[in-house]
Amino acid sequence: MFQLESKSALDDVIHRLVLAPISTTHMETATRIGEHCFGIKGIDLRHQFMEPRSFSVGEFCPKFVLGNDRPKDLRGKTVYILMLPGPYKSPEELVERAQITAFTAKEHYADKVVLLATDLPHNRQDRGWEEDEKALGEPTTVRFHARLFKAAGIDEVITTHEHSPRIPGFYALEYGLIPPELIASEAKGLISAQLRVPSQADVKDPLIQELGRKVFKSISPHALAADYLLYHSSLAGTDFLKDGGMKIVLKAMDKGNILFINQLYGALFLKNVSIIYCNKARKAKNDPDAVEIDVGAVSDSFDTLEGKIEITADDGGDTGGTQRKAAEWSDQGNTCAATGKTYGRPADRLIYFTHAWLGGEGHQAVQEMLFKNVRAREFITTNTRPYINESQYYRFKTKSTVLRFADMWSDAIIANELGHDLGARYDGFGSKEEQHEFLRPLYTLKRHSPHFMVDGNIGERLKIKFYVRDDEFRKESSFLRQFPQR
Repeated sequence: MFQLESKSALDDVIHRLVLAPISTTHMETATRIGEHCFGIKGIDLRHQFMEPRSFSVGEFCPKFVLGNDRPKDLRGKTVYILMLPGPYKSPEELVERAQITAFTAKEHYADKVVLLATDLPHNRQDRGWEEDEKALGEPTTVRFHARLFKAAGIDEVITTHEHSPRIPGFYALEYGLIPPELIASEAKGLISAQLRVPSQADVKDPLIQELGRKVFKSISPHALAADYLLYHSSLAGTDFLKDGGMKIVLKAMDKGNILFINQLYGALFLKNVSIIYCNKARKAKNDPDAVEIDVGAVSDSFDTLEGKIEITADDGGDTGGTQRKAAEWSDQGNTCAATGKTYGRPADRLIYFTHAWLGGEGHQAVQEMLFKNVRAREFITTNTRPYINESQYYRFKTKSTVLRFADMWSDAIIANELGHDLGARYDGFGSKEEQHEFLRPLYTLKRHSPHFMVDGNIGERLKIKFYVRDDEFRKESSFLRQFPQR
């Protein structure tokens, strides 16, 4: 069904690859990526390619492994900078480290520099004040990063689950890829940094976004999430997957979530799954602790949520506040704020989010809140922020599964070097069997021992055994009698 790439082509890729981790915080994930790029178990990227050094006062000074018995420069090499974010280093520090590393690589004549950011910082800051009044006084940080990356010598950016298709539009803008005919007439002759968005260059234009994808490449994990749901989740082998998924309802919580939910639907290959499309939650007028949600539309196959399982899936989970209130709204019957129509109370719920932001340094508290306040059968996330593999609230471990994508990222590196389209590589399969055959080797599962699918059911009765030694107390008192009593 799938043809293996020739050994000579892979050897050419391996020969020109340089993997540069910019932090030692998540070296396990970086090492795993390296293992599957080079086929060397336990490869030491710091010794082999680049040491992400910092001076004693904290100044970052990366050092590529050059000289002695190795070449003195990076001619003929493609450097992949590995940015693996988490709550322990600030996004700003990681972004600057990536720029310094890119500049260093180009200073040593690297042919190409690619930033692999498993979760690109500031992805959500993608609107300027001229198109969104709520952004008044704030920066369009996505555009700022694109400008910085271009200046530092980063030729391409690869990331996972972009927040918005607007983002590649900003890269088209800052990398000078927009042709004159797509720029407003009064702005012709201006440099990229001078163009106003959206009045002079509209990053919502699909043509501009497509141009930007030459530089900004995002891997959508919807098919990987679908493969997990079908074969490895708590739904596998249950009645929920029978009858074409008739008992499954996908829920898009706002307009920005629609594309991913529709893609997930297609990758499930269950024709009777239905979808409910909501508008963004807002605070209820008469209850600050509740939210009002409008139901904008439902799929033709939708009849009710009663007795069915509700699946939400989004790019990230943050503080969990809106998620909690939205779950409470759903458990009360999914009453549309605009029409008063009730869509039913789901029998169960499954929650997926790609990026485990979870409030940053407060991630333990957010996990505790989700576990205690959000009724869910299972929480599913990924290791785009690798800390989530281990750093979990102990009760959250009983319901959470992490999809680990290191093998997929190494596959993406090789595919990118061979000229494959990363946007299409992990999508568009003809059947769930074909999809499973291709995707299953590209992710692994992380479940802790208390997980309900690993160690029996939570609340299961365990037999308590306690042994008493007949001479235990006699020996102790005999021993103490050797000493004078006060």
